Amino acid sequence: MRPTIRDLDINSLDWVALGTNGLRNRLLSIDPDTKASTRFVNIPQNWKGGGKAHFHHAYEEVFVIKGDVSLTGRDFLGDGSYIYRPAGMVHGHDEQARQGCFCIIKSGGLLELNVIEKPAKEFEYVLHPANDGRDFVYDMRTNMMDWAWTGKGSARRGEKLLSEDKVTGGTTMLWHLPPGWQGEATLGGPQTAEWIVLKGAAQRQDGATAKELSYSVLPAGTPAAFTAAPQGCELIVWNG
Repeated sequence: MRPTIRDLDINSLDWVALGTNGLRNRLLSIDPDTKASTRFVNIPQNWKGGGKAHFHHAYEEVFVIKGDVSLTGRDFLGDGSYIYRPAGMVHGHDEQARQGCFCIIKSGGLLELNVIEKPAKEFEYVLHPANDGRDFVYDMRTNMMDWAWTGKGSARRGEKLLSEDKVTGGTTMLWHLPPGWQGEATLGGPQTAEWIVLKGAAQRQDGATAKELSYSVLPAGTPAAFTAAPQGCELIVWNG
């Protein structure tokens, strides 16, 4: 189980090399048993990956905060792009970046590289089907999605569902708390809760303020709630 973390300032962490191809990361949290992790990753400008298709034995979830990256050498993911890749999918045929990017990478375990010397396809494909409750999501352009609004008056807030586990009910969502928002947006409860503030700031019921690029994770059974966002706030939220 991951340790409880409240309002970790991502910018206060040192950059550490990730692999050998020029990536760097800030490790936000890791499960000591499963090695599932959440990382803030920087891909440099004009980056080229190892050029080897590969797969992992764990799921991989990516959200691009700013910049671009390509997994095929042809189409580029941009600001707000979201990926959910179950374990056992071959990918990474031609990874590269033009501007470079900052992104969040969340995994269900170690992301070791199992190289495929002669991939069967030029695009991502399933090599080993995974027993995964979530579907494969490739380049969901979240900036082009409409907000689904919930609540009324000053408690009205927006949500975008990025992926959902059909077995556990776990979700990945974007939340939008407009300027002046007041209400109760609850996280956690019976499931783990994890979030990163992408823009603005929001106040919690315990009196703390979660600011831009702060990270928190709470174990199951530890509910939390946001209660106000005077200047507005956007977050990526994982429940379960």
